[in-house]
Amino acid sequence: MGSRVHTLLLFTTLQFFLTTVFWGQNRKAEQIINQKIKEIGRYEIKENGLYSFSVAMGYGSSDILGKLNSFKDIGATIDRIDLIYTDFPKGANLSELNLNRLKQIETFHPILIQNPLIKWNIVCQTACQTEEEARTFFHGIVIYYQLYTTPEYIKVVKNNLMSYLPEKVNNQIAKEMMDTMRKPVVNKVFNRNKNWKNAVLIVDLTTSMIPYNSQVLLWQLLHSERSFFKDVILFNDGDSAPEEAKKVGKTGGIYHEKNISFDALRKTSINVCQNGVGNSDFPENDLEAVLFAINQVPNAEEYILIADNDAPPRDMALLDKINRPIRIVLCDTENGILPQYLEVARRTGGSVHTIDEDLTALMVKKEGEVFIAGGRKYKITGGKIKVL
Repeated sequence: MGSRVHTLLLFTTLQFFLTTVFWGQNRKAEQIINQKIKEIGRYEIKENGLYSFSVAMGYGSSDILGKLNSFKDIGATIDRIDLIYTDFPKGANLSELNLNRLKQIETFHPILIQNPLIKWNIVCQTACQTEEEARTFFHGIVIYYQLYTTPEYIKVVKNNLMSYLPEKVNNQIAKEMMDTMRKPVVNKVFNRNKNWKNAVLIVDLTTSMIPYNSQVLLWQLLHSERSFFKDVILFNDGDSAPEEAKKVGKTGGIYHEKNISFDALRKTSINVCQNGVGNSDFPENDLEAVLFAINQVPNAEEYILIADNDAPPRDMALLDKINRPIRIVLCDTENGILPQYLEVARRTGGSVHTIDEDLTALMVKKEGEVFIAGGRKYKITGGKIKVL
């Protein structure tokens, strides 16, 4: 469902990540704890233009005192996470304690540990001389994150889904809405790739992706004379089904809209989004939706997946069944690109498109090759793409 999201977001929360999902290269808590420790006298929260969310842990304990479940800030993209502890007893090796703290965090939100794109700092406070003093220091984690829209605007949107997709929109209103979007990924990618034609759009419409779906609708309204897509597939990862009911290839919540007018797409989008609001897990059924699109429209020239880079596909096991090039428009790539999406494009002969880049030569990457995408280094190892 995507919890760290963008310009226009609604109802979203950092979701639980299923441990059975094919993540490809989960980062482990041990990798975080083994990185270089930063020393500081006494830790203070310094937001520097970011928002912060702190989770207290007991002195000498890995128990979570402040429930991480309550991190529900709407419109958040995580910048970094600091794990803070004190150097007391002086010089003691507290790696095991901190490792247990990370594992406690992983039981609440595994994605925070396992996602290799999330930056962690291990911070040791040194300005304490006694246990009594050490107990007054903060112990736990602080999440620093960005909001891509104001809390006031989010409140309005949260109370009114229709404000994303107003019922009455003319070209002037549509242009004003598009021009004021701070993350116009879809708009930029569509405008750069004017050679696309006879396409099917496959759009993630879980709640975190509402802003990008709205860009699809607004773009279509503004460019109807040269529209390059003829069908739209919308999916919401199972229509609010419980986690245990979501089977690979049979998760559901996939809708086919053949009428690509603004009114028709708006009506279907609202229905798809509302049907998926009850989702409580993190990954999405992207590849199931892609296969559905190929089956429904087998003669399309392009299959374009608009996906949430904050949420990996739950169904990478279906990749071998896809026999068409898949172009992936990725949303929220500020911290890099999830390797699963690079892998889908590489193995299908497709491409990945971000707000700034068009990665069209992934299929020619060789074993052992290192390349840069979205500002991060990746390497092909054992036939799979991994983050360096």
